[in-house]
Amino acid sequence: MNVNLSTIPKEGLEIDENVDLTKEFYENTDIKAIKNLHVKGIIKYDYENNLELDLSVKGLFLLNDAVTLDEIEYPFTCEINEKIANISEFCGDFYEKSKNTLDIREILWENIVLEIPISVTFAKESDLNLKGNGWELASEKKQEMDPRFEKLQKLLDEGKE
Repeated sequence: MNVNLSTIPKEGLEIDENVDLTKEFYENTDIKAIKNLHVKGIIKYDYENNLELDLSVKGLFLLNDAVTLDEIEYPFTCEINEKIANISEFCGDFYEKSKNTLDIREILWENIVLEIPISVTFAKESDLNLKGNGWELASEKKQEMDPRFEKLQKLLDEGKE
């Protein structure tokens, strides 16, 4: 999504668009796809001739569930409030000086990548197989005391009194 910086009006350029990010952006992440990416906001110059971006981004990540490994949709939102003083230094690779255009997909990606969760699951414990042949999923609900430590626990309890 290229923005021609020389045609931005004094009151700013309003953006209300769906944006597609190519797979190259997220190929080295846990994201399988990004759906319904929508950008809304304004791009304008301030009184010091700095470029201001006030954008709101919404979309859906398609991720693998951390427990079941099923593909799930994870909604995200982020706010982009940036002030760019020197465009050619700040936006180096995605600013075309000859055309005076800025590809804001790069700026969007820099902010969207911060919204990727470390792990996410929508699985409920009742839906999961919690035991198998020689293994059992440990949970905080079930904390049985190892019989070898019962005497130690009694000593610790006596020390609290």
